[in-house]
Amino acid sequence: MDLIARAQAEVVNRHHFFVEWFTGRAGEAEMEISARAFAPDMLMIEPDGKIIRADEIVGMITSARGKRPADFEIRVDMVSARQIGNDIALVTYDEHQVIDGQKTARRTSAVFSADPEAPEGVVWRQLQETWITP
Repeated sequence: MDLIARAQAEVVNRHHFFVEWFTGRAGEAEMEISARAFAPDMLMIEPDGKIIRADEIVGMITSARGKRPADFEIRVDMVSARQIGNDIALVTYDEHQVIDGQKTARRTSAVFSADPEAPEGVVWRQLQETWITP
């Protein structure tokens, strides 16, 4: 599987994990596997401009287990993907969430680098989210 396909699979599979984790259906071992998908120096820029680091991201995810209702949903729609270096891919996708009937949407650009130890063979290096109208 090529780098772009691995990065796109990572986006889809990580969001599937988020739904399972946030609704309390995923086990602790799945969180350990999921945490390996984030590079230690990863940065996330939230829609409000706040920058958070990998350890904060993993901490936020870990503490949010079971905090969403059973009908919580995330849908990911790929917008574009391209290789921007030998082992670097940029994936842009729209993330649609439904929480208690409330819909939100954000467009996200994520940079991935190859890492054979990661669940899908790539790690998240940086991502930036921007609110969009669903």
